[in-house]
Amino acid sequence: MHHAGHCNHKPQTKTEIEKMKQTSLPRPTFLWLLLVCLCNSSSAFLPTPPARTCQSIPLTRCYYHPAVEGWEQKYVDEGGTDATAPRKISDEFEVHAATESELVDLDVEHWPTWTTGDKEKWAVGNQVPDKEMPYGELSYVITGKLEIIPQSTGVPVIISVGDFVTFPKGFVASWKVLEELTWNYYLY
Repeated sequence: MHHAGHCNHKPQTKTEIEKMKQTSLPRPTFLWLLLVCLCNSSSAFLPTPPARTCQSIPLTRCYYHPAVEGWEQKYVDEGGTDATAPRKISDEFEVHAATESELVDLDVEHWPTWTTGDKEKWAVGNQVPDKEMPYGELSYVITGKLEIIPQSTGVPVIISVGDFVTFPKGFVASWKVLEELTWNYYLY
C-alpha cells in the first residue's frame, strides 16, 4: 500500500513546477506527485498513486532526486522484495555498529553497493568539504574507513567496517576517505 506522506516543499512558482517536470519520473507519477504537493497533505482524501515498478516500497516522499528514484529498481535487481525491509532508522546523523538482526531485518544483503575505488573525487586522502546530502541515506560499511566532520559540530567521526551510518537530507559535512570504501546503501 502506498502512503502520501507530507510534502517537504510545495512548488510556488512556474519555474519550480517546470523543474519537477524535468525529473526522470514517468508522467503519471509526476502528475500524481504534483497533485499531492499542491494538496493540503492533512486532507482526508488523496488520490491513489499510479502503479510503480516495485509495489513493495511505500511512496512516502514528495521531493524526488533521480538517485533516490533509481534506488528502488537497483534493490529489485539485487533480489530485494521485502516490503518492510529498507527503511530509515534515524532522523539525525548517526553512526552505530550494525547488529546481525538489523542486517537481516533491513534486508541489507539486497541493497545496491557503492564504492570509492573508481571515483577520483573520492580517492583515498581527498577531502570533500561541505558536502550537502540532497536526499536521505542509510549506509552499511562493508570495507574501508571514512572521516566525517559534521558542519553542525565540527567534531570528526570515524566510520568503519560494520557501521550503519544515517545521513539525513540536508546534512552538511566534510568527508575524507581514509581507506577505499565499499558500502551498501538505501536512499530515501
